[in-house]
Amino acid sequence: MPDSPLRILVIEDDAASRAALTQCLREEQCVVFGAGDGATGLDIALREPLDLVVLDLMLPRLDGIHLLEKLRQQSDVPVIVVSAKRGENDRIEALDVGADDYLTKPFTVRELLARIRAVLRRSDRETSTVITVGDVTIDLDAKTASRDGSRIPLTPMEFEVLVFLARRRGKLVPRDQLQKLIHPDEERDVSNVVDVLLLRLRKKLGRDLIATRRGQGFIIDA
Repeated sequence: MPDSPLRILVIEDDAASRAALTQCLREEQCVVFGAGDGATGLDIALREPLDLVVLDLMLPRLDGIHLLEKLRQQSDVPVIVVSAKRGENDRIEALDVGADDYLTKPFTVRELLARIRAVLRRSDRETSTVITVGDVTIDLDAKTASRDGSRIPLTPMEFEVLVFLARRRGKLVPRDQLQKLIHPDEERDVSNVVDVLLLRLRKKLGRDLIATRRGQGFIIDA
């Protein structure tokens, strides 16, 4: 698995299966979120900065196919469907609405981990290693930002937040998503940390690059 912890959401209505998957993924040093129904899973998927979603199809409140349709309207996070449905039509429907892979139950944890690695490799290949926002160029491989060829010194957390916002260019990022990105295990409000970090970024990158929508969140429109 990658050097930095993966943030994975497991949406599975069977409590025992969800607990087993969560435990195995945490043993692989992943940060794991869990949901037992589709509505809760969709809410977490849209709220949390995630690397991947493991999604069962047969869910209460909102089934997996409709969840995936709604998720794809707002997010391109990789999704691996895990389902007891073995029919070709079920697999095709899931892939057509945006699943990145389809794994039938029962499966081993080793196979799931291999599928996760494969999906993330494909996702990395499809994502440009350079992002340009306004007059700022972000090199994801070198983990640097520059303007007109001059490097802009950023701390690791400043760079991570900049990349997170830049990858969602044109989309509003709620404050609580940045809070979770900065302090994933922190339960208390860390709004002041978000404000201080964004203030530093604006000083280094220009005040107009990251816009604040009062009461809503932050956005890069450049």
